[in-house]
Order: sequence, then C-alpha cells, then structure tokens
Amino acid sequence: MKTAFFAAAAFCASALPLAAGDLLVTVARPSNLYVFDAGDRSVKSDCDLGANVTPGVIAMSPDNRIAYVLLNHWQDVVGVDIETCETVFHAAQSDGDVTRRSLASLAVSKDGSRIYTVRNPVRKLTDRYEVMQPEFAVYDAAAGLEATPAAVFEAPRRSTLMATDRNGLVYVAGHDLYRVDPATGNTEVAIANASWDRPAYSPPDVLAFWPTGSQNDEMLLMYTAAVFTDETQQEMADFVWGYQSVDLTTGETGIADFASFEVLMFSAVRSAVDPNYLYGVYTQLSKHNLETRELVKRVDLPHTYYVINVSSDGREIYVGGTNDDIGIYDSETLERTGEIRIPSGGDMSVSTLHVVPQG
Repeated sequence: MKTAFFAAAAFCASALPLAAGDLLVTVARPSNLYVFDAGDRSVKSDCDLGANVTPGVIAMSPDNRIAYVLLNHWQDVVGVDIETCETVFHAAQSDGDVTRRSLASLAVSKDGSRIYTVRNPVRKLTDRYEVMQPEFAVYDAAAGLEATPAAVFEAPRRSTLMATDRNGLVYVAGHDLYRVDPATGNTEVAIANASWDRPAYSPPDVLAFWPTGSQNDEMLLMYTAAVFTDETQQEMADFVWGYQSVDLTTGETGIADFASFEVLMFSAVRSAVDPNYLYGVYTQLSKHNLETRELVKRVDLPHTYYVINVSSDGREIYVGGTNDDIGIYDSETLERTGEIRIPSGGDMSVSTLHVVPQG
C-alpha cells in the first residue's frame, strides 16, 4: 500500500523544474515526517514518529541531516535522521504534575551542538492550574533519548518562534523580538514590537508561527499596523503590511513597511537570489517588490495555505500546510507548475515546510 501511495505522490507532479536540488521536509497527520525530492516530486523518506505531530514545528540541524520536531502537543522534542528515520534525540519536557509545552519555540545552534526551546510550565493542582514562569531551556544535542536540560533560564511570556545566529545568540519572538545569550540567559530587545517607538503607528500585530528565511540565513516576521496622519492618532492614513528581519550571519536587524493591507497573509519568505522580492501566502499568493513597495503580482489559490518557502535557486515557490498537498509555483509568473500529495492523505495542519539544499 505504501508503494502505491509513493507512486501516486510522484505521479501528481506536472511540470518539473530545470534544476531544483532541494528536499522538502514537513510533517502530516497521523504521525508522519515526510521528506520529498523537490526535483522529481518523489517521496524520499516517510518516517512514522508514533505520536501526534501537529501542530508541527521543525528545526533542521546545520548539516540538514537531523529534523528536530515538537511532538505530543508540543510537549516533546525528537530528533530524527531524515534518511534513515532513526530517532537520535528525545526530550520529554513534562514531568510529574507539571506540563510543559513549547508553542512553536524550537531552534538549533549553528554548530548543531545545542537545542533550544521556550517551555511554558503549568502545574495541575486538585482545584486549579498554576501558570508558572516560562523557561528558556538548553539541551545538549548529543544527550540521546532521555535528554534533560543542560541549563534553564527565565524566558519572556508569549514566546513563539526562535532562531539562532552565527554569533551563538538566540532570537525569540514574543511581545518584542528578543535576543538571548544561551550561556547566561541574558535577554534584551532586538526589535521592538509592543514597545516600538513609532508615534504615528498603532501597536503592531505580529503572527510569528512559521520559521522561514533559512535560504537567506535570516529570521523573517511580518506585521500589520494602522498608520495615522500624525501622532494624535485621530485620523488613519493607511493600514500596512511590514516585515521584520534578523540577519543571522551578522546579527543586524531591520524593519520596514512594504504594502497596504489588501489581503490576509499568514507567512512570507524572501527570494533566495534577490531578497528585494517577498512572497506571502494565505488564500492568495502575492509577490511584492520591497524596494519600490509595489505589488508585482497576485494569484488566487485553490484553497488556503498557511506556510510558504522558496527553492534555493529562487525559481520555485512552495506553499503547504492546511491540507494534504504542497503547491508548486513559478517564482516569476506565479503559475502553478506542480504539486506533491501527502502519501498518508493526512493534512499538514500548521506544520513547518523546510527547504533543504542537497549537496
């Protein structure tokens, strides 16, 4: 039966790219981690993780060999070899009467030696739940299948996405975008969100759930905000989309508006060859020129997609999550050129869609 599913998944491909050279990594119900060859749209690995994988958040090791996944309703972290499906790491974050969940908060150090989560502990008492201080947890990637934290520090509340830079620091999205030293737990604001100093703007709304930007070695978040005619905020001039980015090579940060709010977008990615172009997705696929702040093109999609990514050569756009298909689009024309079906028929929910370069 599995062979038939794999054949069906490959058959679903229509036009093939000239040279993709990428793998696509995602998870889907009921309990599967999938690795697809982006070039011929075939299934390379189907790993049964034996637990609920959604909502699925994945962080790749620097060598792109190990996929770290939040499992068991965000309570556990597992590391899986994407070629052999062997589980090489497991951390059960809950214990006793304390449940700890990491709400999309997962990252791997650039040297692959450390795994980071932000854990939200809740103690179950006989008559109530006790909400405890969130924890920034540091794990040794070589700790095996019964891993416990090597260090734990206090963390900001409402933490979601995480990313690591080449200076050894960790970025955490929350009320603000924080920069954390994992050796000491020292935390500072890298990009102000709730506390930003933009007098003619409302506070921003930032949906930080899907890790994108790995091809550009950046952490990329989008925001929406009202823009007023002046600091009194009595008359609105526009409602805008903007983006925030952290250059994970240098640690430099940036923030800029790029479009009026015309459609909803859940996630975005910049071109791997020209970061002046940003692609956003939800019920439409949009291409924006960040330099001119112009909408280049927008096309309707056959259904909602939550997550977006781009091929390493910049030629293809991949949209996933939500249902059981990954849509493939030409990055220039936004024409749909193919799709990959999930062999199990299970949906991807809000899962991560990683693009992993080969070679």
